Amino acid sequence: MVRLFVFNETEEKIPKNFGQVLVGFFCKILEDRIGEILKSSKATVNLIFVGDKEIHAINKKYRKKDEPTDVLSFSYIGDGVSFGVFKTPEKSFIVADIFISVDTAKKQALWRGHSLKREMEILFVHGLLHVFGFDHRNDKEEKEMEEYAGKILN
Repeated sequence: MVRLFVFNETEEKIPKNFGQVLVGFFCKILEDRIGEILKSSKATVNLIFVGDKEIHAINKKYRKKDEPTDVLSFSYIGDGVSFGVFKTPEKSFIVADIFISVDTAKKQALWRGHSLKREMEILFVHGLLHVFGFDHRNDKEEKEMEEYAGKILN
């Protein structure tokens, strides 16, 4: 069972069914990447929508980068996908916290020519892929991550 908690710390209205759409992406990644491990677990991801000011502060504190960014992921699973570090009272496992800057997402959506909703979907999947070990430190990794994200989003 997969659970997604969405926290909106901005003035932007988030579509009511948006969480359901994102859970679908989450399930695709889980099934493909770690399969059976989570079928009997209650995997939880916290998605927090913030503004540029808030994500800038988080980026500076945890990544030592003095600038806003579009998405930040904090994974609570380690190598080998070991759950249990953060258990909730309901015996679910918090897999990650993902922060998305709505301010930056708006700019990127305009620049890329699609809706804010679509940009937030892309950023959520991007953040989840980081949680499950993807990165883009070089061209090869970036290509692999982009291709996989495309598969999940379509």
